[in-house]
Amino acid sequence: MKIRVLTIIFLVLSLTFFGQETESKDCFEIKYLDFFGLENQEIVKWPKSEISGLLAMDFEKDRNGSTIKTSFIIPLIIYQLKEYHPNCKSNIDTTYLNQISELYFKIRGLDNTILNTKSTTEKIEFLLNDFYSQVENIKYLPKMTMTFDDGPFYGVEFESKTELKPIKKHETEFGFLTVSKIDNKTILTSKDNKGKTIWQKSITGLSDRNLTELHFTENPIEYNSVATVAHMYSEGERFTLYLKKDGSFMYYFHSW
Repeated sequence: MKIRVLTIIFLVLSLTFFGQETESKDCFEIKYLDFFGLENQEIVKWPKSEISGLLAMDFEKDRNGSTIKTSFIIPLIIYQLKEYHPNCKSNIDTTYLNQISELYFKIRGLDNTILNTKSTTEKIEFLLNDFYSQVENIKYLPKMTMTFDDGPFYGVEFESKTELKPIKKHETEFGFLTVSKIDNKTILTSKDNKGKTIWQKSITGLSDRNLTELHFTENPIEYNSVATVAHMYSEGERFTLYLKKDGSFMYYFHSW
């Protein structure tokens, strides 16, 4: 487990310290990278030893409930594919491409022999389509979100007979978010531009504990191709809320 954690941390640090912004190549489009902070990032190839270490891991345990989710590695694999697409490069390192493809399939728990008869372009398109299917599925997306915070959490549906008085409010493109208090509960509400409630939840954390407060950070709303992200904090710790573009609820994380 210790080696597994260190390997994962190395990959994150490699991307953080060595990945630099670069101009986007128009030769081949990969959608949704902005959600993962990987858009226009310089390609960082992983050392062979690190790939070997990852391939030796038991990802089955991860899929069956490990607290250390490794699906966040999937976007790190996908963002490298542009470097190996025939439209972008003529001299392709197929050995490295095959290694990261094998790693992708192992994380997903899929049989990679399906790629044996496919061309390089077909392999990349297969990986991309599978990646897109996960991003567009709320069941898989949180697992691919790189965070050491607790979650994902989904709160508890709340319905008030009367209009709650907001103690915090912030406008968004779809409408606005409000924070209210009732009894010992912190209530977060999403409303559209006409003031109609989209959803309303009692905000909870670990062990379904009611969070006692919730605040917006400065300039809290971030928009990307996948979600509207609200950066907040609760009880002195980071609270990150993910919403669909129409304000519908997705999930949130709370720092520990």
